[in-house]
Amino acid sequence: MRDMAVVLVSAAVLLLVYHAVRRSGAGLRAAVAVGAVANAAVLYGLAVTQPAGSVVTVAVVSAVGALHALLSAGRDGLRRVAVLDPAGLRGLVRTVAGLEPPQLIGLFVPYTGGLMVTAFGDDARPEGRQFRVPAGDYCPFCLVEEQARALTGPDADALLAEYRGHVRRGSSRHVLIRRMEPGDPWTGRLRDRVGYRTPPRSPACPAHAPTGPGAGSGAGAGPGAVS
Repeated sequence: MRDMAVVLVSAAVLLLVYHAVRRSGAGLRAAVAVGAVANAAVLYGLAVTQPAGSVVTVAVVSAVGALHALLSAGRDGLRRVAVLDPAGLRGLVRTVAGLEPPQLIGLFVPYTGGLMVTAFGDDARPEGRQFRVPAGDYCPFCLVEEQARALTGPDADALLAEYRGHVRRGSSRHVLIRRMEPGDPWTGRLRDRVGYRTPPRSPACPAHAPTGPGAGSGAGAGPGAVS
């Protein structure tokens, strides 16, 4: 009976840790670190004082609780991401362009298609608020290029030539455009992370159709295509 009570208390402690971390709004890395430390402490204590079966039981409960917390955090995150259509994105870009700097906007096409957007950076959220344009009958890469040109004008040529080269080789990039001081021009750069290199779905757009090995062929230019 005492062993069962120890198992229940230990499992409850870990589940409470997951709940507290999720409610705190901590980032994924911090959440993983806290969870790892809590699991190590609790499971080590059980291994020293309790039968092996107790350790296995708590470990299984902990794994299920961690997976549930991760999925719940993902759902919560998606609910906080505002959904835009292409026209709404263009309006957002016009709003950002008219605000006092420092301002930024980030544009990224994920593997699933559509467009992920960050904008309105501040001290609390340096990366900005998040927005999402669902996949549709448009080329998301063309939409990225259109917004970059709307902010930076002809200065976007070199940046977008590099961007298009990555896309045609089947690798996405995060286009980050910012203006730091009043009177400064908008400047852009490409941000590369391992997660961005997952080949996005081939757009039906001759300007961005992948050309590397195994590349799919598009059916024609979409409404957002550029030539």
